[in-house]
Amino acid sequence: MPVASMPVQRNLPATVFITTLLVGLLAACQPAPADPVGQRPPPLLLISIDGFRHDYFELIDSPNLDRLIDEGLHADSLHHVFPTKTFPTHYTLVTGRHPGTHGVVANSMWDPERDARFSLGDRTAVGDGYWYQGGEPIWVTAEKQGLTAATFFWPGSEAKIHRVRPTYWRPYDGSVPHMERIEQVLEWSTLPDDERPDLMTLYFSRVDSLGHSRGPAAPAVLQAAEELDAELGELFDGLESLGLLDTMNIILVSDHGMSAVDIERYIRLDDYLDLSKIRVSDWGPAAQIWATDMDPDAIVEALDGAHPRLRVWAKADIPDRYRFGSHHRVPDVLAEADPGWMISSAPFLAQRQPPRGMHGWDPAHGEQHGIFVARGPAFAPGSRAPAMRSIDSYALLAHLLRLDPAEHEGSLTPFEPYLAATPPEPYRVEHYHCDSAGPVEIRIGPAHMALHMDGYIHVLDRVESEEGERFAEVDLVFHIQGERAQGSVDGTNLGQCVRAD
Repeated sequence: MPVASMPVQRNLPATVFITTLLVGLLAACQPAPADPVGQRPPPLLLISIDGFRHDYFELIDSPNLDRLIDEGLHADSLHHVFPTKTFPTHYTLVTGRHPGTHGVVANSMWDPERDARFSLGDRTAVGDGYWYQGGEPIWVTAEKQGLTAATFFWPGSEAKIHRVRPTYWRPYDGSVPHMERIEQVLEWSTLPDDERPDLMTLYFSRVDSLGHSRGPAAPAVLQAAEELDAELGELFDGLESLGLLDTMNIILVSDHGMSAVDIERYIRLDDYLDLSKIRVSDWGPAAQIWATDMDPDAIVEALDGAHPRLRVWAKADIPDRYRFGSHHRVPDVLAEADPGWMISSAPFLAQRQPPRGMHGWDPAHGEQHGIFVARGPAFAPGSRAPAMRSIDSYALLAHLLRLDPAEHEGSLTPFEPYLAATPPEPYRVEHYHCDSAGPVEIRIGPAHMALHMDGYIHVLDRVESEEGERFAEVDLVFHIQGERAQGSVDGTNLGQCVRAD
């Protein structure tokens, strides 16, 4: 099957209605598909709504997304990786690796081995497979094992990675109307069996763009989310007309949330450092700083305690929970502002209009969490789960496509209880008051839990315990024994916790 090296050509009817009507008539004349067990897997459609914060569901009228929720698995939120920016998080979703492993460490990054810079505006760099070699995206895994993949925009998908491209792909063009993207998926879905994609991806960015310019949950943002819901309704109706909606697994995610920022909450790095002696490869909620004419220890010393809303670490000291310290593109020094605060420079602020919304902070911060919804034959209808981790999504994608996964850092375990289980697995919420932390809410599923505390949402795995229930993750522990519990977060003991329900 030929690889599309140019934009996929459109030869579609004017409306989804005509497309689905004609193809539906053709499908009715064809024999029913064979039992897929041992053969090709059910089709898988992966959709990303950039910048759709997990609580937007509560703020908009979204009948079509609600249908996915009601008929499938809905996680309370999606805990991403650091930094919570578009390219790193999207690449983690499809590789199951942390940015500190797969190497896509920012939207703008520096590679000291190549002495080169990557940025989203550099189309040559974006399409260069060199930048993505630290992971194997799911479309590469699929193509290597004889399946067919089609990507309508996904970070990394227009590059040849490990010498493989998706069979069908599109160079990114944000001006492509949403309905054109949807019509393309419907057209792919009607191809002959030996050409039809087993895996398809869709990507929408308007909610994110408006979140930056107008601020999170601004009226324009919520209106865009409702409009996208209506457009996805056209997609679902089209798939239903083709007889595919109930035989296809659909996973809906977002790559991060969004937090409000304003000009009064900027930390100017040049107030503390001579910028001519360093290289800053990425700015914003976190600054990735490279030592050029200044020693890394001197950079840390200059920034440590310089501003009450700023934290700084040498590469070796970046918190283990971030899992960000191994790749050669991880900077010499990482500086991170508090949520809602930004790191910039006086010259930049003098020339640019600051955004009203941003992302990129600690992935445990609740406003940085995205969404996760899944519907299809693999999932128990009406299932609800605590916050899930994006690092585990690759294992799920490979499982749904019946693939042998490439090396990755995630796990299928958190998803297993929700795969075709009937009735839905139990979900419970408990409240505790902890001596050293105040009120804490925990949401517990069969294999994991989410710890909600002070605006942060941490995801912990269930681990074996001789008494009670114990959950753990790097630098996180919560142990329940009857009406009491103990725990620690980032090395800080929560004290004695007493159930408050």
